[in-house]
Amino acid sequence: MTTTTTAAAIEQRLAFCTLGMFIIDEIEYINGKAREQSIIGGAGTYAALGARLAAGGHQAKYVSWIVDMGSDFPSELKDVIDSWQTSCIFRRDLNRLTTRAWNGYGPNEYRAFKYLTPKLRLEENSLSDEQVLARAFHMVCSAARCISLVQGIMARRRQLAMDEPRPVFVWEPVPDLCTPEELERLREATAHVDVVSPNADEFAAFFTSTPEHADREAAVEYLLRSRDAQGQARPLKTALVIREGAHGCTTYLGPSHLHLHAYHQRSERVLDPTGGGNTFLGALAIALTGTASPGEGIPELLSVPQSIFQPQKLLFALLHATVAASYAIEQTGMPTLSDSDPDSWNGDPYSHRFLAYWGREKAHVVGQLSRQLLSDT
Repeated sequence: MTTTTTAAAIEQRLAFCTLGMFIIDEIEYINGKAREQSIIGGAGTYAALGARLAAGGHQAKYVSWIVDMGSDFPSELKDVIDSWQTSCIFRRDLNRLTTRAWNGYGPNEYRAFKYLTPKLRLEENSLSDEQVLARAFHMVCSAARCISLVQGIMARRRQLAMDEPRPVFVWEPVPDLCTPEELERLREATAHVDVVSPNADEFAAFFTSTPEHADREAAVEYLLRSRDAQGQARPLKTALVIREGAHGCTTYLGPSHLHLHAYHQRSERVLDPTGGGNTFLGALAIALTGTASPGEGIPELLSVPQSIFQPQKLLFALLHATVAASYAIEQTGMPTLSDSDPDSWNGDPYSHRFLAYWGREKAHVVGQLSRQLLSDT
């Protein structure tokens, strides 16, 4: 039976839910560095971390995710997760092992990955009714599965609540399927989501068999224009966020684009980049719902030229995404949350880091937006 949704009810919804998995990582370094074991990891975990960082302690309950615990699940890892105070659902199954993976790191950004135990993928039917009604979703999967998940979630929402507004969908294409063979499926899935976000190498890999799209501008144009039933090209409303590691990120939306620098400008601050992209997208997703702290009412942020990257929308979320990602890459595994301050991680309050980043980058952002507004007039 469906019910009518009110604005007040929507505000009390979970703000974020990820369909990424929890994984216990083992990390081996080819350079002889000591092996790391029992590290909290997984795309879903890092995405939840990003959402929790951006939401702040007083809104932690609006962050939801699922942790599947096998018979070997270490209790100390649950203690860490509990300290975040999110709406995490723990599912224990003593008949299986927790999903574990091996990560190998070497020179020249070499990375190898393999599962050590069977994985347990999350589908729309894995979610509780409360999770299905969340205001934003994060997914890391193939294009075909992305479409299936969006359609499945929307179908369940319609069963639960009449006239339920569409949530935000943020999709991270799975790296192994960023190939020329998947290009048309990428285009199809992109039309189903609000944000699609490969990293720079992954995005380029889709176009290696099409020389006419060798430069990024041509590739972006091809991806973000779909065709209607009459064959006429029309721009998608989807934002393409290309994550560029130490170089930050560049976002394309309609005719406009915006570059943001990474938070860390010194390589010695980055110990392990694992999970940085997932953390970025978790923060981006929840900030697009307005559930982030600092909030949108920062006076300096409100003075930004009102382009399509206006602060109450995508720019605001991108700033949070960049700052949140900086905490994920300062150590192996999860950053340390203060016992006395629910918004201080690794000894640095999130709001302080956010405001410091905006103060540093304001001129860079305003300059880009001002030039684009002038070019449009």
